[in-house]
Amino acid sequence: MSTAEVWAEAARDDPRIYVACPLTCLDAKSQRQIKSDVLATKRAIESVTIGDRMEAERWLAVVYAPIDHTAPWKKDGLSPDEVYSRNLAEVHAADALIVIAENGGSTGVGQELEWAVRLGLPILYLTADQAISRQILGFIQAQAYGNDAQTLESHVKNFLRQWKPLILDGPRRRQSRELRYLAIGQRLRAAWEGCSNRTLVAAQVRVDVRYLELSLAHPSLLSVMPIETLVSLAHELEVDLASQAPRRVMCLPVPFLRALLAAAEADGWSDGDVERLMFHGRAAIERGEALDLATLAAWRALYDRL
Repeated sequence: MSTAEVWAEAARDDPRIYVACPLTCLDAKSQRQIKSDVLATKRAIESVTIGDRMEAERWLAVVYAPIDHTAPWKKDGLSPDEVYSRNLAEVHAADALIVIAENGGSTGVGQELEWAVRLGLPILYLTADQAISRQILGFIQAQAYGNDAQTLESHVKNFLRQWKPLILDGPRRRQSRELRYLAIGQRLRAAWEGCSNRTLVAAQVRVDVRYLELSLAHPSLLSVMPIETLVSLAHELEVDLASQAPRRVMCLPVPFLRALLAAAEADGWSDGDVERLMFHGRAAIERGEALDLATLAAWRALYDRL
């Protein structure tokens, strides 16, 4: 799946859980243990979300684990840039992070942890060892499981039950974050693509040019860019940050909203469908699409595209 496909998947309504673990410099024993721990984590997630529970309590959660997609022993031909971009996109498309740190984690896990912290995701940090870094304990929920699968599963289940409301609200929060940065992201991206010397701009902003290329690829990535970098980039590209007009971005005009509700009533759309259409309708307005959203036909056409 490409990063573009990851972002398209992230626009869906299902909550998403990212399961991180060390993947590099593992001996055969450690690799087997990590695989076993990831499977135990998946079992626990399935038990809480779609296990033997009342139908009204079931909640489908999409699980992404790099061990299934970008493990170095898979010899998939992916470049370091492709692995970085894929996992970065998946963390930003997630609603919770579960870290299986084994005995201290890894550099890659540390990056994923920092991304999740910046996004404000619920985080569970699991380690086989009783000794957990005080820096981790300072602000992250951490538990030791002693290489015992049942203990690991118990910690995962408790975490999911504790954070269920926030995880279930994750898709809405992701869509809201994307919408808030959609307009400014489009203006920055257009200015960047028209820039004749991107290397010079990156040097003036004091970041790697590849970082800017990646950050401007999607509004969710732009949302966690350090404010100093964002302001400096806008200055170099001569983009006015103050002209975003957030109220216009966040609200639909009354005729548009009236037409949407009428179409929803006539066609039996769910509340989730309406919320998703509101988001995509606002996005279409920002992109300047030729849609007359004051008509039922336009909303039905947008519905058919989703």
